[in-house]
Amino acid sequence: MSRPLIAAAGSIVVSIAGLGLLFVNGGSLLGDFNMDLLLVGTVYAAVGGVILARVPGNWLGRILLVAGSLWAVELFLNQLAWYGLITVPGSVPAVGLVNWLAAWIWIPGNSLLFSWTPLLFPDGRLPSTRWRPVAGIILAGVIASTVGHAMAVWPIRDSAIVLDKSFDVSSMSGFAGTLALIGDLSGFIVGPFAAVAALVVRYRRSRGVVRQQLRWFTAAAAFAFVAIVADQAVSSIWPGSAGLATAPALMFLPIALAIAVLRYRLYEIDRLVSRTVGWAIVTGVLVAVFVGAVVLLQAVLAPFTRENTLAVAVSTLIAFALFQPLRRRVQRAVDRRFDRARYDGQRTADAFAERLRSDVDLGSLRDSLVAAADDAVRPAGSGIWLSTRGRTT
Repeated sequence: MSRPLIAAAGSIVVSIAGLGLLFVNGGSLLGDFNMDLLLVGTVYAAVGGVILARVPGNWLGRILLVAGSLWAVELFLNQLAWYGLITVPGSVPAVGLVNWLAAWIWIPGNSLLFSWTPLLFPDGRLPSTRWRPVAGIILAGVIASTVGHAMAVWPIRDSAIVLDKSFDVSSMSGFAGTLALIGDLSGFIVGPFAAVAALVVRYRRSRGVVRQQLRWFTAAAAFAFVAIVADQAVSSIWPGSAGLATAPALMFLPIALAIAVLRYRLYEIDRLVSRTVGWAIVTGVLVAVFVGAVVLLQAVLAPFTRENTLAVAVSTLIAFALFQPLRRRVQRAVDRRFDRARYDGQRTADAFAERLRSDVDLGSLRDSLVAAADDAVRPAGSGIWLSTRGRTT
């Protein structure tokens, strides 16, 4: 087993140990971050290890592996500190040091992940030497944020308040709080925006494989952003649903990065985006039709019945009847925009199939088949070989 895979396996073991302590502590802070941290950190570390094993020296793999490993270590240290401060006070030697490390050890991984990943994607190198100052500013922000948090937490390392992840170090007065604030602004705000600008520049200059790789990253980032925003909106109404969409969205990001870097089924992104957009539109339209029909039928049937069972049943039948026609029309329109190559290929194949029904001349069919293949897949060369085996002359 290679070193990256060994490191990824080690981080997974640390996560499992942290999970064990989590249950020993009675599930402390379970709803805040721990289970999401366990799942997301494990996926990031595993994917980073796979990328480094397949593409040695790739910085994207290193960032994923470091970020996932630091999340695993944070989970373990946080639960160990909880055990020594809350569950069984005094049972963990140097619990203040453990608590102190758990408070800031996650910062470098997070900062590098959200800032450097767009900057280095997809080949693990900067777009050009002009971006070195931006990379330097991001790195300085990571160092400032890490040092500021570490300095601010040190005097209160034996306090249980550090276990509360809502504890905001950057709001503290003094040199440490100011340093942490500057670092957070650089590493988590300025850095990601600059990195996204580099990603846009790289996309405009790219062609072919690189552009497909960038599409995978963009689709994963957009999905994660929408899922996190929707999760926050829903959790403000139903607090018990917090984190249900955030963790899967964050786990999809490293998987998309691995597909892009390793170029596995790279050209499936157009179909994936097309199907996602198509099903989202169909779902939204059907939900709107169902709700509108229920409201309308309830108003119409109110003088005749007090129950809304009939309205719901009729609305369900309407939505069911509209599903297939609506799906076909919407998917055809979405494919025309997001999956143009497949749409054109399918249209060419349909046209050739239609011609087969009426044309019986072998020479004409041969020419039509070659033309259809050229239009659909555009090969460098094409030809037809007809077997004469079994023919009687």
